[in-house]
Amino acid sequence: MGAVFRLMTLLLVGGFVVSMVLHTLTGDAIWRQRAMQLLKWGVVLALVFFGFFILRRAAVFI
Repeated sequence: MGAVFRLMTLLLVGGFVVSMVLHTLTGDAIWRQRAMQLLKWGVVLALVFFGFFILRRAAVFI
């Protein structure tokens, strides 16, 4: 499970960096929009990861 989250995180971060570099080089707004979408999905992934982590720890008390 951890390997899947790690791979998805690396892909999202890599895509974000590439999109921001392309936005900087070309000045096209579409690359900034794509970078912001990747950032949004990165935040969602982080929330899901920490949610699973907290629920797994909380299951001990149930």
